[in-house]
Amino acid sequence: MTEIRVPGPEPDWQPATQPPYDTGRNPAYQYSVWEHSAPLFRMIGVLALPVQPVAQRLRLHVERSWDGLDELDVVLFRLKGFSFAISKHDGNPVGVSYVWLTQPHEQADKALDTLLEVVGIGEDAVAFRGDAHEDPAERAATAQDAGNLDEVTDVSMPTSLWARFRRAIGRTQ
Repeated sequence: MTEIRVPGPEPDWQPATQPPYDTGRNPAYQYSVWEHSAPLFRMIGVLALPVQPVAQRLRLHVERSWDGLDELDVVLFRLKGFSFAISKHDGNPVGVSYVWLTQPHEQADKALDTLLEVVGIGEDAVAFRGDAHEDPAERAATAQDAGNLDEVTDVSMPTSLWARFRRAIGRTQ
């Protein structure tokens, strides 16, 4: 059998995993398992602990990956009918991990409560419920502009969950 040789990369090709994406000479762009899966998930909360203790309790394998933001640890798993992901980017605050779910937000509290129960931790392990990337005050302002504040859900004003999340991760400003 003839040995097939694959030539090495062209000298002017940047690594396929590094920015600037799609702007260099390399015709390939590599994305991570997390980048591929992340659009399926919506954040439902933040735990005040890293990924590893939860993974150890459930005997999950923590995957080391990366995305356009940073290196990260992530576990993807099903638990009592819910599809979860728990992630922690290296650049995120130490001691917190993000909980993601594929189900609609109407089931978010039930899913998070199920996770807490099975892992054997209490509500004190939850730094934040909801999507930490959405500012509830912005949703309230949008609803006020539309003229109907009653249509906004999951919003509390001065002591918002967003403010609670920022306090939990040590970013009070």
